[in-house]
Amino acid sequence: MRWMLFAFLIILIPLASSISTTLLPNYQPGETMIIEIQGNILEPIFPSDILFKRAHVAVAVNYDVKRIGGKSYLYAQVPSTPNNYTLFINNIATTVNGIVTKINYNQTFTVSGNMSEYSISPGFIIEDKDFILTITSNLDQPLTINLDFPQERAVTLQPGANPIKMSIEFVGPGVYLAKIGKYTVPLQIKFINFPQNISDNISISIAPQAFKETLLTNQEKTYNFTIKNSGEFDLNNLYFIFDQTLFDITPSQITSIQSNSSQEFTLSLKRNSGLPLSGEIFLAKDSNILVNLTINITFTNNQSQTTNNTNENRYYCSELGGKFCSATETCSTKPTSSLDGSCCTGVCKANEESSNSWIAYVSILVVLIILFLIYRSYKKAKIPKPKTLSINSILKKP
Repeated sequence: MRWMLFAFLIILIPLASSISTTLLPNYQPGETMIIEIQGNILEPIFPSDILFKRAHVAVAVNYDVKRIGGKSYLYAQVPSTPNNYTLFINNIATTVNGIVTKINYNQTFTVSGNMSEYSISPGFIIEDKDFILTITSNLDQPLTINLDFPQERAVTLQPGANPIKMSIEFVGPGVYLAKIGKYTVPLQIKFINFPQNISDNISISIAPQAFKETLLTNQEKTYNFTIKNSGEFDLNNLYFIFDQTLFDITPSQITSIQSNSSQEFTLSLKRNSGLPLSGEIFLAKDSNILVNLTINITFTNNQSQTTNNTNENRYYCSELGGKFCSATETCSTKPTSSLDGSCCTGVCKANEESSNSWIAYVSILVVLIILFLIYRSYKKAKIPKPKTLSINSILKKP
């Protein structure tokens, strides 16, 4: 009997330890709970999977759950009634002993002490423009707190709700942890829509224009791409814009590309745990987007569902930034296989044979003309044969 109990406990240990949270054991009434759900989480957690209970009774709580920068966050407004509560997170897709499964997780916490001085809403931000944070003060007198986003400053809270405008004008895209008084708020600033006012004398391309692939979960992979400047002038003050929590680019700096030259780069994935990975890499100059590269990577645990890189052409020639050469042209680089045929990502040049073929045609024509003149001269100079008389003509003579 003992060994059966021991074996049962051994089985339960991975289930208990595969998922965890940063939930505190105690919160003040009316406080904002901002926690991270940790572990190998393969699928997004939805608000319908979250439940708060006091004893066996469900409690109405304002909350939300989101994935930011590859991490799952939950924020909730803690109940104002002191008591013991339990957080339930259901249908978590994860791995147990290497096998993908769904588990339910729960953790208890206590609400006690004095009313929290203030709360914050929302508890995390995903935005591509300026946004508003609402800080609600539960005090009857003004309270000053410190913020460090987008820059350090002090804000005086009045009793009740205080809308605080947060500007991202001078903030690049990425994931941040902003200190808002006593709270640490996860922020994901998405890509800003830069204008695309490209000058006529700029001719730049990226190849390929997209990466689309299905990989095995936890498979490491890198991708190579090329940026080419086909214009007459050197391009300076260039820089990449991308989500640095998802991708790495080597080399990471691109200050300039000379005229009629190209530069190679390597893209690597920072996360390959199972969630789809998508985004864009932008090349910008003076706040203008020049070109962009689209990434759409999905993951699977089934080898047969992965993309075969060697035998399957996954891109059209236009996506590779190439073109088709005519029968009288040759590509300056090795042609690349594409969904719509052999694609030239270099320059189509006229064949040497075709460029010199007019000489051969003219030579043949001249030879034919000379032969014709010789033949005609021969015909004119030919002596006519003597005229023969027939027997009838002789008999007719008197």
